[in-house]
Amino acid sequence: MSKKIICKKCSNSACFIKKHCSSDWLKRIELKKIQIEHQAKDIIFREGGYMEGVYFIQQGKVKVVAKGANNKEQIVRMAIDGQILGHRGSGDDKYPISAIALCDTTVCFIDNDTLYDAFMEIPKLTLQMMEFYSRELRRTEIRMKYLTQMNVKEKIAESLLFLKQVFGIKPNDGTINVCLTRCEIASMIGVTAEQISRDIGVFEKKKLIKKKGRFGIKLVDENGLHDIVRKYGIEQYVEQR
Repeated sequence: MSKKIICKKCSNSACFIKKHCSSDWLKRIELKKIQIEHQAKDIIFREGGYMEGVYFIQQGKVKVVAKGANNKEQIVRMAIDGQILGHRGSGDDKYPISAIALCDTTVCFIDNDTLYDAFMEIPKLTLQMMEFYSRELRRTEIRMKYLTQMNVKEKIAESLLFLKQVFGIKPNDGTINVCLTRCEIASMIGVTAEQISRDIGVFEKKKLIKKKGRFGIKLVDENGLHDIVRKYGIEQYVEQR
């Protein structure tokens, strides 16, 4: 484990705690927080485990997954620097999902008791957390509604636009700044890996995208991808995320 990052000196300006807590409270949290480093594929917390606190991503990329029938994995959320994990319960509740690092990732864990004290003393923090819950739930509801109406081609176009919006692009080659397998992309939208591979090939022939290496995808014609799903109004969650 590397040297513990001091909240006040942390370079992550998107951190929820850093944005909404006073200097005094940052010092108090500093004494309580646990900083944990994970490598790609490490499980940050596991479905069914007790919720003892909340995780804040200092830096990295994380997929949040749930197990369905036959233990089939479904990706229900993607999270990046500054975002929150494990926030949907407390106390004796159990995690309904798992969080898995997609790359080298550092998280800060804050226990429930410390968070409770902070919420009771900092109205701004409590309000911002409530608004975070509301925004996240609204985006998820809208996205799930549209995905149930889309055909396979539309779902794949939506997933590529969604991943680009969440993770951005690599400055060196313009590919989406995350490495996901075809199976992982499929688990985001409820299709098969074979359907992903087939339609990715079709998109490349139509010059909508360009494959680079084993997992890299560059959006060559982003407007063309938007045209495929424009009738669904996905900007309601893509542009706000």
